[in-house]
Amino acid sequence: MTERVFVKKLDRVGFDDIQILERLPFTLERTAEYPLFTRDLIALMRELIPVDKQHQIATSLIVTAVNRR
Repeated sequence: MTERVFVKKLDRVGFDDIQILERLPFTLERTAEYPLFTRDLIALMRELIPVDKQHQIATSLIVTAVNRR
């Protein structure tokens, strides 16, 4: 999901004053910290994602917002 779409979705469910404080690269190695990514899936991603792209497979956002509800 793009950053723009993410912010739009936050707004749609009732958040105001949405601020993106930080953008951090999310590496293939970091996926091992999350149960969603099994060992088999990580192994498959290592095979399919070129080595030069594995240092940033996504961007992690640090966001603040105020719930207007």
